[in-house]
Amino acid sequence: MRNNNWKKKNNPKISDESKIILVSTAVYSIILIALYIYSTYINTGFEIIISDQIIFFNRGIAIIDGLLPYRDVSVDAASLSPYLWAPIVFLSMFLTGNYSTDFVTSDNYFLNESMMISSYIFRIFFAFCLIISALLLYRLVHKRNNKNALNITLLYILNPFFLYLFSFWGSDECLLPLLILLPIYLYERGNNTLATFSIILGAGFKYFPILLAPLVWIYSKDWKERSLQTLLFLIGLTAISLPFYLIAPAAFINQFKNPVVAPGNQGLFTLIQNFSSTDINQYNLVIQIVTMSLILLAGLFFFLKKGVWKYHKTIVFLIIFFVIYPKIQVSYFAMIIPFTSICVFTEGKIKWSFLLYYILGTTLGEASDYLLAETQQLLYLEVLCWFSLGLFYVTSLLFIIYFLFINKRNGSANNSESIGQTSS
Repeated sequence: MRNNNWKKKNNPKISDESKIILVSTAVYSIILIALYIYSTYINTGFEIIISDQIIFFNRGIAIIDGLLPYRDVSVDAASLSPYLWAPIVFLSMFLTGNYSTDFVTSDNYFLNESMMISSYIFRIFFAFCLIISALLLYRLVHKRNNKNALNITLLYILNPFFLYLFSFWGSDECLLPLLILLPIYLYERGNNTLATFSIILGAGFKYFPILLAPLVWIYSKDWKERSLQTLLFLIGLTAISLPFYLIAPAAFINQFKNPVVAPGNQGLFTLIQNFSSTDINQYNLVIQIVTMSLILLAGLFFFLKKGVWKYHKTIVFLIIFFVIYPKIQVSYFAMIIPFTSICVFTEGKIKWSFLLYYILGTTLGEASDYLLAETQQLLYLEVLCWFSLGLFYVTSLLFIIYFLFINKRNGSANNSESIGQTSS
């Protein structure tokens, strides 16, 4: 009876939501203005456009030019993602009056006015996604009568990682919190069909929302709804993938064949490969199957023990992904920041563990490429990096065990959730 939790007395305060929008908009605007001043007048050699934005721009150009992903243009991403970039690219064309559909490269992008404006429009769009995700987080936390809802949300939206991610980096990983929180928010409201659809649509832009698949069962009331939602989920994923596969089967499948152990991949299997003679790359498909199987098993655990389910335990699925994913990509930590933000305001040792996990992950994501690069011959730095990497995975496994089997004390956030559920 989750709908009953959304009683009028528990509706979020408009004033709080206004504060979130005003504060985040003001801070994000100041940062973008500072970035423009810095790159234009102070450090003219600063590369305002990252390689990913060049990829986004070219994929948007391809759609505007009538080309099909995979068949006509290389796309190493979810099938609908080029269609997300097309409106942004078209807007930049409109603003500059330059409707050229020529692709840009890392060498000539600065000659294209549309590309330059697109780089800022991308950042504004990413900032907008973060602000919307903050409002969703606020509503989720406020729904559970957590008095720290506003503080949690402000901590979340003003996280230095986000400030860097959308501005100097300008990465599309800013989409991840929104794509993760929106289905959870809809499920918590009882809008199961819309929530399942949001997972499907999100998977069309970034594949990561598929990690939320267990929620389809966890939030279903009975087997009839469970069956219908599962069918909708499978049909939806097929609908956004099958047409592109039929158009260009080899190119579509090729995006899933990236080597597990490769330059820039400093994940668990690279660690194993470093200290063994096993060719991990031959198990690429097996690793992907194992990853999804473990996520589904964790979901089955929560399904069988619905009495202990709290929405923030979704982090288990995300941590399992991090444990087995071939590399530590620092920007992917955008997915877990909503959950770490909540735990900072909980009681007990768990909040310090979350901070350790977040600091380890983001630090390794930045440092691994440098410390483990082939050009570096400093053995002590390499040993230190592998030690930290191992500590990160140990911490990850402890989190999974904690949320699945212990979790007796989740602090004020969880206690308030229990109160909210009892009152319903």
